[in-house]
Amino acid sequence: MTAPSLFIMVGEASGDRLGAEVMKGLAARNAACDCWGVGGDAMQSLGFGSVMAMDDFTVLGVGEAIKAIPRLNRLANTLIDRIMETRPDAILTIDNKGFSMRFARRLKKRMARAGWHAPILHLVAPTVWAWGGWRARGVAKSVDHLMCLFPFEEPYFTRHGVEVTVVGHPSAERPRPGRDEARGTLGIDPDRPLLALLPGSRSREVATLLPDMLRAFSILKAELPSLQAVLPMASNVASGVTAMVGRITGEGSGHDQGLHLRPQDDLDVVLAASDAGMICSGTVTLEAALAGLPGAVYYRPDWLARKLGNIFVERSNVVLANAIMGEQIYPLYLNDEFSPQSMADAALPLLTRPGTRITALGDTPTVKGGFGCTSADVIIRSIKGKS
Repeated sequence: MTAPSLFIMVGEASGDRLGAEVMKGLAARNAACDCWGVGGDAMQSLGFGSVMAMDDFTVLGVGEAIKAIPRLNRLANTLIDRIMETRPDAILTIDNKGFSMRFARRLKKRMARAGWHAPILHLVAPTVWAWGGWRARGVAKSVDHLMCLFPFEEPYFTRHGVEVTVVGHPSAERPRPGRDEARGTLGIDPDRPLLALLPGSRSREVATLLPDMLRAFSILKAELPSLQAVLPMASNVASGVTAMVGRITGEGSGHDQGLHLRPQDDLDVVLAASDAGMICSGTVTLEAALAGLPGAVYYRPDWLARKLGNIFVERSNVVLANAIMGEQIYPLYLNDEFSPQSMADAALPLLTRPGTRITALGDTPTVKGGFGCTSADVIIRSIKGKS
């Protein structure tokens, strides 16, 4: 018997990691699928057949997204033509919400014209809780089933008739090292304060945040000569980060000043080892909160996102960890609200009380585990319901 065909579409590294967990969940359920579409290294290492480069679909910021529309439309049309030719048993889009929703709506229309339908599922709810609940209506027109990562997201969509399953988050299931163990793994002195610099994994985020973070570290170093910092780098920005560190610190790696560069795969260890964090707004705030790391969140959106954000964004919900907890566990600073000096001022009290932690999200019922298998169950039911 031929294995069901599952088309999966991801557009960035975080989606690739989630897609890999879904594929592992399908394998754990003994539900072999022919998984193909657009994916990255993590998915391809599990046998995923990628027909286009994932990086071609990665855009950051409203302005950049608008400029990329013609190119993304061409890519979407090529993928939809391929889907209509091969007719997979189900379609799964993961995150990358702007592109994914447009892609799903266009695909639905093509299916309707052809008199054929396969279930369209989307994993990772659009951030309607930050941008306004009115966007949930568009989700209802785009997908047949939405898989949310967090329980608090569900009501935003069910009230608009969207079929929703809360599948949990894979980070909630990972074992986390203790502070001393993590410092031993990193080879970092356990008795010196440690600052985590977390500028994001996208080139624009790094370009707009890391220079200020590095200068703030230098300011703090003058106050606390024993201070160390650790900077995990995503592979796609590692060369740019290394060059920036050398340019701003005046050294090749910054190591002589106590700055340690690590691969992104060490993020869990970095968060456990650190006493405070300077954190880019995004999913890394969730990872930091799961580890109980205190700190502050920073972001500089592009000019168009700033204008739209002033009108539509519910600021209290911008930081994912704050939205999940329903309280401000991380203060948020945007655009001109922060400078290297203010960043240093915010971090200094945390660094002089080493070992202090916030209440970790993993210790609350707001984040649940079981992600891979629960997501796989939704896909399996959708495929069976189609047949």
